[in-house]
Amino acid sequence: MEVLTAALLPLLLMGLAFTLPAISLVVKDQRFFRVYAVVAAVLAVAMALDVAIGVYKSGATYYWFGGLRPPLGIAYTVDKLGALLGLLSAFLLSMSTLYSTWMIRSKWEYLYYTSLLALGAGSIGCLYTGDVFNFFVMLEVLSLSAYVLVAFYRDNPRAVEASIRYAIIGMVATSLYLLSAFVIYGSFGTLNMADVALKARSPSVFVHYSGGVFGNVVLSSALALALSMWTFTFKAAIFPNHFWLPDANPEAPTPISALFVAVIDLIGAYGAIRFLYTIFGAGSIVEPLRSDIMLVLHVLGALSALVGALLLVVQTDVKKFIAYSTISHMGLAFMALSLGTERGVTAAVVQLVSNSLSEALLFYSAGIAIVASGRAIEGLGALRRYKLASVAFVVGLLNLFGVVPLFIGFWSKVLVFIAMVEVGYIASVLVLIASTGISGIGYVRLIRYVARSREVVGEDERLRNLT
Repeated sequence: MEVLTAALLPLLLMGLAFTLPAISLVVKDQRFFRVYAVVAAVLAVAMALDVAIGVYKSGATYYWFGGLRPPLGIAYTVDKLGALLGLLSAFLLSMSTLYSTWMIRSKWEYLYYTSLLALGAGSIGCLYTGDVFNFFVMLEVLSLSAYVLVAFYRDNPRAVEASIRYAIIGMVATSLYLLSAFVIYGSFGTLNMADVALKARSPSVFVHYSGGVFGNVVLSSALALALSMWTFTFKAAIFPNHFWLPDANPEAPTPISALFVAVIDLIGAYGAIRFLYTIFGAGSIVEPLRSDIMLVLHVLGALSALVGALLLVVQTDVKKFIAYSTISHMGLAFMALSLGTERGVTAAVVQLVSNSLSEALLFYSAGIAIVASGRAIEGLGALRRYKLASVAFVVGLLNLFGVVPLFIGFWSKVLVFIAMVEVGYIASVLVLIASTGISGIGYVRLIRYVARSREVVGEDERLRNLT
């Protein structure tokens, strides 16, 4: 089914984003920029919902840019996974935009909302595209926006330094992905994901416009897969490429910190699923090497789960605490998606959705305490004055803990557990249990701070209308 909405959504967000600087030459009222951004974000949710409904009713949707059939032109292809995560990303973009209208106060708000909407366009573009190179373009849009937003508080030297470090390593990561795209094009004569997937499974196939395969496609496919996985583990903050998240995330504005752990990391995991299952999936010519790469990813996921859990329990900065919690849970998601089974992918997706919603909820609620008393976890007692925020914070922690059957976090870990048992990965089950138990110590610790630490009464004017 051809759907124009899927193609329009990222382009519309991009257009609305880069119209703002021009509008700022005429309009100076900061309230206009806030309303403009909220309307754009809500429109994105409506369009993403329309795409998702169409996909779940009628199957995968597609759009050919310029009317050019693949593999000649760029195609957007949205299946159930892309539609679900696209809707989730649009929803979180709208929540962060609304939250920003309360938290962000600056004469540069038009630049802030320009970058925020561009980040949303890049993330949804990555989820909707069916083209390897277009994925790179949207990944660059996402990344460049993130670099700018980390350094938004330009008077803070730590924010500028964190942004520069993040940008340098991030550009290396995306460059490796670009190299992967070059390798794919050189071997398969195409950048269309479906076309590459077809030739990876049937190298003798000859496709109009893209031809057949060239050279040693087994070696080139393995190289492309390895290079792209390095990029995706960086974006998903998987050990040992996790270091940027606790560094950059705390220095970004709180609404952006929420998107870092809920959307940007999500794109890394999504990219890994696309390459491991859609492009170079089961039955492809790179199958033996693919299995080795998935084993490496599984080990790295296990290390991420344990390292993240161990480091979060000793944090005194609430933003760094949430960052390490994300690293641990992304590790569990990678352990699941690298099992090579349908149930493993399902478990990974549920884990990703659960983590995104929970980590974003933690940032939105903790942001109130940060405004009132700073980032130290001892200041979480400030949340007791704001009942809804304190309840949201505790719910987010309990969902991440994953031991309460009322929450999706429990069932996501159950699915991960079942997927591991099915393939006989008992050691992985022990990692799941250990990381859950260790991180649970940290979650309970934060709940105690909310309940028992000194209640701080913030004097910031943004707190006056909250109850």
